[in-house]
Amino acid sequence: MADSPPVLSQKPRLVAVPDALASLPLEVIDNIFSRLHIYDVVRTSVLSRAWRRRWESLPTVDLSHSPGICASDIDALLLRRGSAPVRAFRLPAKDPTWAIWSYFHDWLLCLSRRGVRELTLALSTQCGIFRLHSCLFSCRELTRLSLTSCRIPPAPAGLVGFPNLKTLRLERVAVCAQEHAGREFAALIAASLMLENVEMVCVKLHGDGPDDEWVIRAPNLRKLSILGPFEYGGITERLPLLEEAIFFGRNCAKFLTGMVGITKLDFSFISIWPTEVDVLEQLPFLFENLRVLSVTVNFCKMCHIFSMFCLLRSAPVLEELEVWGWSDGAQEIETNSEFLNAQCADHIFANLHVVHMKKFTYLVNEMHFLEFVLLKASVLQVLYVTLDFYATCSNEEVVTEIAEYPRASSDAQVIFMGREPESANNECRGFITAWESDDEISPNEARPRRRQRLKSESVAQVEQLQEELQNLINEEEQVLEDKSRLNKEISMLHKEFDKYYSYLRSAIQLICKAHNIECPLDQPPRHAAAPASPSDEGTSGEGGAPVDTTVNDSRAGPPENHAIGDPGNPRVDSSDDVVISAADAHPSPEDHD
Repeated sequence: MADSPPVLSQKPRLVAVPDALASLPLEVIDNIFSRLHIYDVVRTSVLSRAWRRRWESLPTVDLSHSPGICASDIDALLLRRGSAPVRAFRLPAKDPTWAIWSYFHDWLLCLSRRGVRELTLALSTQCGIFRLHSCLFSCRELTRLSLTSCRIPPAPAGLVGFPNLKTLRLERVAVCAQEHAGREFAALIAASLMLENVEMVCVKLHGDGPDDEWVIRAPNLRKLSILGPFEYGGITERLPLLEEAIFFGRNCAKFLTGMVGITKLDFSFISIWPTEVDVLEQLPFLFENLRVLSVTVNFCKMCHIFSMFCLLRSAPVLEELEVWGWSDGAQEIETNSEFLNAQCADHIFANLHVVHMKKFTYLVNEMHFLEFVLLKASVLQVLYVTLDFYATCSNEEVVTEIAEYPRASSDAQVIFMGREPESANNECRGFITAWESDDEISPNEARPRRRQRLKSESVAQVEQLQEELQNLINEEEQVLEDKSRLNKEISMLHKEFDKYYSYLRSAIQLICKAHNIECPLDQPPRHAAAPASPSDEGTSGEGGAPVDTTVNDSRAGPPENHAIGDPGNPRVDSSDDVVISAADAHPSPEDHD
């Protein structure tokens, strides 16, 4: 019996290691990948077969952590996803060419068809104010919209507002409208019934002025922030669910009339008009739920101090007070104890527990107010004091004086926090001074826009024409720069041509002289010669006898008639041979010169 063939030993099969990352919920994987560069996200396709196309179906496309990405990559990214839905899209655009070539139009159109819910577009200031496409209003499933440095177009008919939008943030945004942007913006807010948070930072409403009438209606709004130098018209209807409001700008006091139920208020008096004090004094209600109040006050101006006390008297249940000092200039009046007691009400500071005094400069009015708070707050627990970085007093001097003030609360503690850092001070100062108006605005100067608008057909058209005119000026300057650069290049080419033409001329003359041949190059180059008159055409020499220009042109014509060294021009072959043979017997152009 023949021996049976030996049985080959089989290698043991390796047990597949479980993919711990793939077992995570999709929300966790999406959160992890949204923090990576998009190139690293795409590289996960090489991990395994299961990961090959996983990145294409992730619901979030976050490019905020992807510096250096180009527009073609974003095109490819959106195309590779096919019909996969996009839950969130975040793009901080830093390349100004994206706005020039209108890439955003295509991306917005693609996202509107993918059911995007969160959209963040932060354009670079170098792009200017880029006008978005109207397909933005086709994103009907949006729940969060954040736009920076762009222009919102008028809403198409039937697409005003976003039915599912909850958060709207606009920064350095211009709102356009066919007639009035204020009413257009109010209509957008009213049509977004689910809206809970609105933040406006330097939002320009074209054609809007402080006397214009429009109403903000948002029954579900919980937070409203308006910051900027523009004097908005309109008012707010009663906002029953509003909890927090932030105002930093002009003509904002009137918005408080619809905020009876707020619990937190941040109000700046830096740019307040004197007429707004009357609005605050005539508030028809008290803020029965206001627990936290933050104000920015210039203790040198009476209107600021009056406005602050108007809010303090209207907040009977206030528990925490934050006062930012922005004292600048000479004190209009000294707010001594008699003045402060006249502004007092029976319930003022009745529930006040915590006070923050920030950026104080040790002015007399500031110290009087600090002493007044300690004297009236009967349940005060702690008072924090922070000096301005540029305050001229010493820390010991401030602490010593505050320690001598009487206190209504035996539990009150005064904690000195030192000085504000210079970086924080410069940031706050630059933020405020950019919007700060003149030292005093009279009521007549405060409302000039209606008269100006009656004299012109449209403020928006004038601003648009000014913007287009500036663009034309910039384009003209760029064209002049390009023209100057081209002229320099052409001048350099002319010099090089003259140099080599001179060398070629001398070489041909030497060859003709060596072979006793009459040299035909007795005319200067045509680009340097004066143009001949029509009567001299076809004649040359002293007697005006006709000259055969065909011979001269075929041997040494100007550059516009001959492409020197061009292999496709048979008329240049003989000249090339002459030049090459001359180069063997004569020096180079540099040596010749």
